[in-house]
Amino acid sequence: MPIPEEQLKTWSKQGPIQSSEITHKSIRKCIGMVNWSEDVDYKTYLQGSYPNRTNIYGNSDVDLVVEFCSLFSYDLSALSQSEKELFDSNHLDAKYSLIEFKKSVINQLKQYYGDDKVTVGNKAVVVSGNNSSRLDCDLLVCNSYRKYISYTSNSNNYIEGILFETENDIPKKPIINFPKRHLYNGSIKNSSENTNGRFKPVVRILKNIKATMIKKGNIIEGLTPSYFLECLVYNSKDSNFRKTHFREIIVAIMDQFHQDIESGTIANYLVQNKQRKLFGNEDQQWNITYAKIFIKQLIKFWLEY
Repeated sequence: MPIPEEQLKTWSKQGPIQSSEITHKSIRKCIGMVNWSEDVDYKTYLQGSYPNRTNIYGNSDVDLVVEFCSLFSYDLSALSQSEKELFDSNHLDAKYSLIEFKKSVINQLKQYYGDDKVTVGNKAVVVSGNNSSRLDCDLLVCNSYRKYISYTSNSNNYIEGILFETENDIPKKPIINFPKRHLYNGSIKNSSENTNGRFKPVVRILKNIKATMIKKGNIIEGLTPSYFLECLVYNSKDSNFRKTHFREIIVAIMDQFHQDIESGTIANYLVQNKQRKLFGNEDQQWNITYAKIFIKQLIKFWLEY
C-alpha cells in the first residue's frame, strides 16, 4: 500500500539548522583572524541542503564555501569579438592566485583547529566537528566565476558562479559550479505561484524515502547523491505539486519520471542551476542508468510499502 499521508508529512519537515549556523560562525571567525592585506576580499557562506532548506533530520555535516573575490575567472564564449576586446582592455592580470589564498586558509584552519582536525581532500578541505555543536564541515575554497552573457562599457551581464581546482590531479583540474543560481532557482520553484510551496517539502520527503530505501537494502549507498535527487525533483512539472495531498504529489512525480524514461525525454533534464544537463559523464553529472535504477526502485518501494 502507498506510504501513509501522516508519514509523508513527518518526512516533509525540515531538519534542525542551529548546528550549521554555529559551524559557519566558527569557520568565519577562524579565517577572519588572518592578518589579510586590505585588498584581499573574500566571503564565506553555506551551500547545499542547509541554505536550500532541504536538509532532513539525520544530516550530520555541512558544506561551506570560502569564495576569494579579489580574483575572478570567466567564460567569454557568448560575447562578440568586439565585446571580448573591450573586456580585455578593461581588465588587468590578477594580483593574487587561488593557490596562494587556499594555502593561507588551510594554514589558518590547522593553527586554529589543530592539524589532526583538518584534512585536505581532492576537492574540499574537511574540518572535523567537536562532537557537540560544531558539525563536520566540507570547506570549498574557490574564487569567483563569471559566465558572461553581454559586456559593454556601461554594463555587463553574467551568471555568477565559483571555480575551484582539484588538489591531487596533475595538472590541477578546474571545476565550475553555480551554487547561488541553484539556490535562486530552487526558491523560484518553491514559490506559491509555481508549486504552492511544496517543492522543498517534497525534496525532503524523497530524501527521507531514499534514506529508508538504503537502510532496507532497496538501493545501495551512493547511487543517488542528494544534490542529484534535488535536481531530479526540480525537473518535475509545477502542476504535479499543486495537488491537495503529498501522496498525490509523489504519485504524479513518479508517473512523470516513468513516462519520461519511456519517451527518452528524461535525457534532457537540467541540473537546478540550469547551466548543464543533469545526466552525463562529467564530474557534476549523474549517470542516467543510476537514475533509472533509483526511479524503478522508488516506484517499487512505494507500491510495496
